[in-house]
Amino acid sequence: MRTDDEAISIKLANRHFLYRYLWRAYAAAPDEAFLDIVRSDHALQACSLVGDDEGRLQQGLASAVNGGAETLDLDALRSAYTRLFEGPAALPAPPWESVYTSGENLIFQQSTLEVRAAYREAGYQAAGYPHEADDHLATELAFMAELAKRASEAYEDGDAVATRKLLTTQGDFLDRHLCSWVGMFADRLTAHAAPGAPAWYASFAHLCAGVCRADAKAWRA
Repeated sequence: MRTDDEAISIKLANRHFLYRYLWRAYAAAPDEAFLDIVRSDHALQACSLVGDDEGRLQQGLASAVNGGAETLDLDALRSAYTRLFEGPAALPAPPWESVYTSGENLIFQQSTLEVRAAYREAGYQAAGYPHEADDHLATELAFMAELAKRASEAYEDGDAVATRKLLTTQGDFLDRHLCSWVGMFADRLTAHAAPGAPAWYASFAHLCAGVCRADAKAWRA
């Protein structure tokens, strides 16, 4: 891998932004600072670099909070976040990998241990360890964002070996984990989405699935 290719440098920096962006969507209820990012040209350009589908999804997310036909305000989005991802009622689409890969609506299953082992091997410790399940979507995205940052920095430092190793680690994690369940999570959110904020979160989930699928393919050559 060359370490003086500006196009690769841009792609590596872009994927770090995207994983941080997607992480923020699921890490906590939104605030105005996050909605400013959703509305930004930077977010649209970043998603458009992934593909046309991701660009259109991002455009729809921004339009909904930027004076679209069905404008969403912060209170509506925060309320939807609580209902969809925190409870207290049963969650329509639980954001943990084990729910989708174990065949049961349970967390702290085998996939949780496998994800934890992947973190440990990469020298990463989840913020909520050991009290929170390591396979929460936000935690997996935070892991990807951290390794994407390391890969971008290694490339800028001219370390092709470290860059390739980090990309391989991320590709394996995508194949074994995120790509195995985020599409199902997005579909379940869509099935329970009414017009308004819930549909906005379903669109975000489909954006997440699209980014993960595209990134899993992008660095295999």
